[in-house]
Amino acid sequence: MRIALLTNAFPPVMRGGGGRIASWHEQILLDAGHEVRVFCPPITWFDKPILSRLFYHFRDLFSRSTVTSEIVVWNPDILITENLTGCGFGTPQAVIAKTGAQWVHVLHDVQLFEPSGRLKDAERITLWQYVWGGMRRFVFGDPQTVICPTQWLYEEHRRRGFFTRSEVAILPNPAPEEQFVLRSPRMPLSLLLIGATQEKGLAMAEWLASHVIDCAVTVTYPPTQYISIPKESHVLYVPNDGPDSVVQMMKEADVLLVPSTIVENQPTVILEAASVGLPVIASDIGGIRETLDGAGTLCHPWDEQAWLEAVELHKQPAFYSSQALQMYELARKRVFADYAYNFATLVEELIQDQNDTE
Repeated sequence: MRIALLTNAFPPVMRGGGGRIASWHEQILLDAGHEVRVFCPPITWFDKPILSRLFYHFRDLFSRSTVTSEIVVWNPDILITENLTGCGFGTPQAVIAKTGAQWVHVLHDVQLFEPSGRLKDAERITLWQYVWGGMRRFVFGDPQTVICPTQWLYEEHRRRGFFTRSEVAILPNPAPEEQFVLRSPRMPLSLLLIGATQEKGLAMAEWLASHVIDCAVTVTYPPTQYISIPKESHVLYVPNDGPDSVVQMMKEADVLLVPSTIVENQPTVILEAASVGLPVIASDIGGIRETLDGAGTLCHPWDEQAWLEAVELHKQPAFYSSQALQMYELARKRVFADYAYNFATLVEELIQDQNDTE
């Protein structure tokens, strides 16, 4: 089968984890014997001033004619779409109308109804989300199949009227390959936070560093990011150079902190921590509880006492060991080979449906 993959991120253009996942999908389909072509159009307006971006966002509601024409000429049997900001949210419908291809959409985040991708409050549907999500929903329509990494993310879209006629498959993202690390709590307890931003919970990390005895907190930041380190900071700030660097720091840490203050879907750092058995203390927000699937320790994002108590618990060897084992078990449930099989099977089912229709 000929399968077109349309996305705004694909190596070497990487925008968050979406590009890496799209590259997995291409390889899985190639390994399954399909003919795959990736369409990742150049997008130049993401870094423009906010008013210019607003204009481009409105224009992005419609199909992108050059991309549509290229896909139509290639004439795929199946169209797989992923992150579409910059690709034209009307593009899939235009392609389907001209080719009759089956359509699969892979959800990664909340960009369909929250263009910033940063959801501060999942309970409240803002006027902006209502208007913006409504316009995108109108032009986007309903794919035959939607693949979503968490039930939480799917339900947030359904609450806003998306995918009312689509078949939905929940397919959690895989963890990296398991790497065993012999673990026991050390003093001072080494706590690690990936990302030096308030949205990632930097304030909580700073607070813990100044209030927990026998505790050392390390916060990573991209080398290209400017950060303003507080004068009285008790935190060690270090640059990270990508996924390999992060995993190495996780091997050397005792606990990963995920004190997010924005609503996240399935933080990659949790799956990376699982691969090396690193215990996690995380905000009970968004899809994090579902991602941990019974592993880790959950706290309210702003409950400082709960975070303090959680850190103290991890100083106890028996509790710490049980947490490490739970993380390894999570990694074993997120094996890439299983993910690849399930993804390929979903596509094969679409192909079978198409053959039965013909």
